[in-house]
Amino acid sequence: YHDFPRLPDGVKPYKILASCEDRQLYADIAQLLTPDTYHTVAGEFLIQIMHKKATKWQGVQRMLAYFGLTPADAVYFGDDNDDIEPVQNCGMGVAVANAIPAVLSVAKHMAKSNDEDGVAKWLEANFHGRD
Repeated sequence: YHDFPRLPDGVKPYKILASCEDRQLYADIAQLLTPDTYHTVAGEFLIQIMHKKATKWQGVQRMLAYFGLTPADAVYFGDDNDDIEPVQNCGMGVAVANAIPAVLSVAKHMAKSNDEDGVAKWLEANFHGRD
């Protein structure tokens, strides 16, 4: 879709993704956002625009509440900007080795990279054989 920030009639998006190697696009998008939206940059060039209530942390909190659990009960694995809050706030916040520095700095635990099956190996090492 090429007419951003105007959206097609009748469309109520959950998330808007934009990608461009021109870093000026990030600043341009930030100027267009409404007070109830925010954006993050995943990887080098993928801009994610969402409603402020559509964060991964909000989703984790709702899921935990549904099951009667607290953040201290949760294990969360992350590697990018939108993972910082859940990694920081869950009882076992785990960064994979290829995570961005901001995630690595808030993680309580570290797993090998995604390319090394880090999440599976971490779970096996920390939970295998538990009831």
